[in-house]
Amino acid sequence: MNIVLAPADPALAEWWYEDRKDHDTRRFNPLAPSTIESLRERLLKASSDLAEFEKADSFFWSIRCGSEVAGHVTLHNINKMMCTAEIGYGISVNARKRGVGTMAVRLLAKNVFTLTPIRKLIAIVHEDNAASRKVLEKAGFKQEGLLREHFVINGEIANEAIYGLLRRDCEPENK
Repeated sequence: MNIVLAPADPALAEWWYEDRKDHDTRRFNPLAPSTIESLRERLLKASSDLAEFEKADSFFWSIRCGSEVAGHVTLHNINKMMCTAEIGYGISVNARKRGVGTMAVRLLAKNVFTLTPIRKLIAIVHEDNAASRKVLEKAGFKQEGLLREHFVINGEIANEAIYGLLRRDCEPENK
């Protein structure tokens, strides 16, 4: 299976709005209320070109498997002084359990470490989200700790596992 990280496209706002209604997505993520228009605005503002790293505050790509939109990946909470950034991702229901998430996270990490000065990627995931934790572990991320009572999701306090991936972990001599 071949996947591509495609640029943010405001035309995907309707797809993203519907995708965010998924039970597991809502169960494991602190999603702010949104409208199709607010999601369209977010897509308009997000960059998808890592060459704009010094100017952009966040990045968004859709994950494509052929003509199918299979999910999205993001780069945000970028700390340019410390050279760290957080990744996020969501895999559409119809693309789950096919390795799409792992491939997309690996591709994003490769691109970030090749095209930016980022030295460490961070991911935060609900401690009960076994599928998402597996994606990160298969992509080479290591659990670094547990953030106790870190998020409030649907009114419930949730612990979040924090994962990290270092640039050097992805360099060929360390494989």
